[in-house]
Order: sequence, then C-alpha cells, then structure tokens
Amino acid sequence: MAKHIPFGDPVNHAESWAFNLLKKQLPDNYVLLTNVEIPKKSGQAMEVDALVVGEWGVYVVDVKGYMGQLEAGLHAWTLDGHQVENSLSKANYVARVLAGNIRKKAPYGVFPPWCQGMVFVTGREGDAIDLHKDAGDLSIYTPQNIVSALTQEWGSTADRKFNVSEQQKKVVLDTIGQVALMEKRAKKVQDFQKTLCLYQRNGIEIWQAEYNLGGWKTDWLLKILIAADFEDEASYRQQCNMLTEQLKRLQALSGCSGVPLCSSIIDDGEQMVLPIKIPQGRPIQFFDPLSVDHNQRVSILRRAATSLQQIHGSGYSVSNWADNQVFISEQGDVEFIDIENTKTMQEDLQSFAQSFEKFAQHIDSPLVTLWFAKAIKGEWISLDELRAELSTTLMQHKLSKNAQSSSDDILNGRYKLVERIREGDNSEIWQARHLLGNFDCSVVLYKNVSESWLGLSDSYRRIKSLYHPNIERIIEFGRCPDRNELFLSKEWVTGETLRDLKGTLSPEQAGLWFDQLHQALGYLHQFDIFHGGISLANIVAHHEKATFVNFGLGLDAIAKKDVRQKVDVDEEIWSVEDEGIRDIFSLAASFIIALSEQAIPETLTLESLEQMKQGLDPTFLTETRGQIIEDALRIIKV
Repeated sequence: MAKHIPFGDPVNHAESWAFNLLKKQLPDNYVLLTNVEIPKKSGQAMEVDALVVGEWGVYVVDVKGYMGQLEAGLHAWTLDGHQVENSLSKANYVARVLAGNIRKKAPYGVFPPWCQGMVFVTGREGDAIDLHKDAGDLSIYTPQNIVSALTQEWGSTADRKFNVSEQQKKVVLDTIGQVALMEKRAKKVQDFQKTLCLYQRNGIEIWQAEYNLGGWKTDWLLKILIAADFEDEASYRQQCNMLTEQLKRLQALSGCSGVPLCSSIIDDGEQMVLPIKIPQGRPIQFFDPLSVDHNQRVSILRRAATSLQQIHGSGYSVSNWADNQVFISEQGDVEFIDIENTKTMQEDLQSFAQSFEKFAQHIDSPLVTLWFAKAIKGEWISLDELRAELSTTLMQHKLSKNAQSSSDDILNGRYKLVERIREGDNSEIWQARHLLGNFDCSVVLYKNVSESWLGLSDSYRRIKSLYHPNIERIIEFGRCPDRNELFLSKEWVTGETLRDLKGTLSPEQAGLWFDQLHQALGYLHQFDIFHGGISLANIVAHHEKATFVNFGLGLDAIAKKDVRQKVDVDEEIWSVEDEGIRDIFSLAASFIIALSEQAIPETLTLESLEQMKQGLDPTFLTETRGQIIEDALRIIKV
C-alpha cells in the first residue's frame, strides 16, 4: 500500500475512486500525492490530480472519468465521436515544469529523476470504458493496466531508464514543499493526531493517536472505517453498525472500573471514527507478575475481578481477552480496551482465569489457586468468592508483615504455636494463639504438600462455607510462603474429649450429645462432606453441647482407622467404601467405647463392639439410637 498524502480533497467520484485504487495497489515504497499544485515561473499554480513518486520515475497523473469509446491520438481525442481535451498533452507540460523545478532544487551531484505525464481513464469504477490509442506507447491507461505502467520499467517513456534513488525522492518532495506539513494534516482527525498505524485492511484502519490540548496530552486509539475502501455499501454499513454498537456498549458501561473512556463517533461522510482512550500501563502479555510484590499482585487480581463483576452486573461480557487488549498500569489498575459482549458469563470467567492465572500462581492462598483451577476447567464459580478471598489474603499478608518475629513458634506472623497435640509424618495439630485477635485457636500444619492439596483446599472451602453449631469453625486455610507447607486455623473448642470422659458419662448426657452429632453428620453428608476422622479424641463436649473437631481430610495425624486414639482397628471394619457409613459407624463406636465399663481393647473388632453394646444402659440405647447403631454395625459387618 502506497503512502498517500492528500494536499486537497477529490473534486469528483472518479478522482476519489482512482486515488483509493492507486493507494491500495501501489507498493509500500511509492508515494502518492493528490490534488497538489505545481508552480510555474510566473508564479501561477497548476493543479495536478495525482503525483506518483515511483521506482522508475515521477509521474504526473491526470484522472478522467470518461465512459464510452475513447479514441486517443497524439494531438486530438474523441469520446463517442465528440472531441474532448487532450489530457496527456497537459500532463506532459506539467511534468516538464516539475522537472525544471526539481533541477533547480537538486543539490550538486544529484541528478533529477525522470518526470513524465500520464492519464488514468477510470470509466465507471473500472467499467464502461473502451480505450483505443493511435500509438501504443501513449501513456494513457485504464484500471486494468495503470498499476503495471507505474511500477514496471516499460511504463517509463525515458530513453535511458534508471531507478529513482531515495535521495532523488527526497529532492522531489522538497521541491513540492510542505509535504511533511500536509502529511501531518492528512493524519489529523479533528483534534486527534495519528501517530502510528496498527492495522489497515479492507477499509478498516486502527491508529494510535494523540490528543494535545495545550500542555495536556493523552493517547487514544482511533477505529476508522473508510467508505471508499470497502467493496460495497452493504459491507460498509455493516461495519458502521458494529462500530455504533461498540460505542453504545462503552457508554452503557461508563462508570464501571476497567472500561476505557471513549469520545463520540466522528462521521464526515467519507470516514467514520470512534476514538477510545488508551489505558495507561502495559498489555498483560508484557507484565511480569514477579516484577511487583505479593500485595500488588493480589491488588491487581482483586481490581480485575471487581471490574469484571461490574461489567457482568451491567449485562455485558468482555469477550475479547487477547493479550494486547488487557492493560495493567504501574498502579495496578486493569482496563479492557474492547468490550465485545459475544461470550456467555461462564465463558468470560474462563477466559479471565486463563489470562490472569500467572498472577494467581504467585499468591499465598490455596483457595485462590483452586478458584482459578476450577474456572479454567469451565466450572461456574462466583466472583464474590474470589474477591472475598483476595481481600482476606491481602489483609492477612499485611498483618503478618506487621507482626515481626523471628521465633520458630510463630506461624506467618500471626499464630503462636503453643503445644503440639498430635503429629504424623505429613501433618501436625497444634494448640495456638492468634496474636492479633488475642484468642485461642487450633492450627493444623500440612507438610510435604503435593498436588493433592487442590482437593484438600476444595473440601475445606466447602466446610468453611457451612455452619452448624456442632461442627468446629474454620478460620483460615493458607500457605506458608517461606516453606512448603499449608496450614489450617480453626476455633479452639473448649471442653473435654470423650476419651477423657470415659467412665464418668451419664447415659442421658451421652444420648443428648449423640443425637446432636448424628444430626450434624446428616447435615454434612447432604453436601458430600465427610469427617473421616471421628474418634473419642475428636469429639469435644462441654455442658449441653458436643462438637466434632479435627476433620480427617489429609491428616495422617488422625488416621481414618482410628476410632480410638492410638488403638489399631481390625481391617474388616473398613472394608466398606462408603465414607458416610464409616462416619456413622465411627460415631456409634466412639460412644459405645465411651459408655462401656470395659477397658479399651488392644484391637477393636466387631465382636468386641457387640459385647460392649450389650452392656449399655437402656436409657442411652433407646429404640431410635439402638436402630442407628445396629444399622451401622450390620452394614459394616456385611
């Protein structure tokens, strides 16, 4: 595509069509000057339709929109039998004047390039023209051969043909004068000055531009539709409608964070322009998450999620998630240049997660990482949940930085590990103190974390979202940034374990607690959540309330086979695979052992449980409870 510098506007449709054809079909190194004036010695100016600075010479092109049969001779022309002006003679005269001007302007040692006249007969946009030339070498051409004549050696009428050098091209442009000024004016759309062409094809152009008002300058993106460059009116109108719809979307979303500013559409009849303010910062593809600290990464994710939520709340989707369409500023602001609204909300979430996953990978929150893993798989998941977890992570990270301590018993700057309660090869349970909140809590450490932590975090995320008075509350599930460990903090449940109460339990009190915990299990199982570690040591009772503690998820410190602390269980008890049945069996077995007067056997078997059950007080073993316990033992036995 040639470099087109208009000095004036086309005077008719033939000129406009001809200039557009030459601009699109001439090579990139050609310069096309249109509606330019060439001064004579007397000072009188002669207008030239088009001046082409090409490879083999400088061509003064006169455009004619003749239709019909054109008989062109050396001296006279006729169109359908009627005499018309000999345009080639006029073009050659202007070419000689231009050559003289160039010769005077050229510095010593630089020869002026060959200048010749040429006539371009357009017909009706390439049709309805029949050209006959008396001499075959007359420089008169139709749309079928005009480009070949301008780009190939045979089109030059010089006796000796030479390529035009870059220095000669510069002399020509200097001779014409004010080319740079006219080029700048041609790149101006109202108060927007084009600076860089980013895209140009089939009538659609995208330019980077500047808006300069006094000392205030901002960068803009201009989406331009040029009517003359489209193949037909219908295609142009279709693109105009799409541009108008984009303006409506941006206006409807004005006020939402992440949505760029835009100006009204500029339409002068020849082109339609939509100015969109370019966001500050860099495209996401050039933004390295490790170039900012942890809190900035969290803030970027939170702002991106907030922007997307506001856009979705207005009934639109971003849809265009190309790397060069999402910008991140140094202050952490996120903006989307193009809001296309072509995807569903769920597809938009998936694309968002794919674009920002590299930030989530470097954030100390397993739940954030889990959220992104689920969203990338296409699962529907709430942005509220992500924003809440990001806010929590940001607050906790800031608090942990303020709690400066080098002691080994301080976890993440906010938990003081007081006493280790249990320990396994890959997990530990601690009594701890929340330093900032100044309250007791329980902390579980998961060591040697593997890929299985994703499932672990998913389970604890679901537990955290539930509430039941007989289930311990989850405070936080996170990652230790300075070591390969996860931690879980929970409320500290006051009371004594069933193991500690063995031998002192009243049947009435035990029955009350059993009923509470059985109902709690039913509640959990509705959501496919299982305790997995019910034992005498994991049931804490205080006055009228019993509570499940220490869920067995991922804890080798709480073996699933351990319904009694530190006592092995016969393998046949766990032959059943249903986790819900195991939970109920473990609950029943724990109360049978706690209420039995017999000592805890070295190995727990179904037979020993049956024997203990026979000695239970009927006050505890009511018809309902007895049926629950009997069903659990029978299913396990089967």
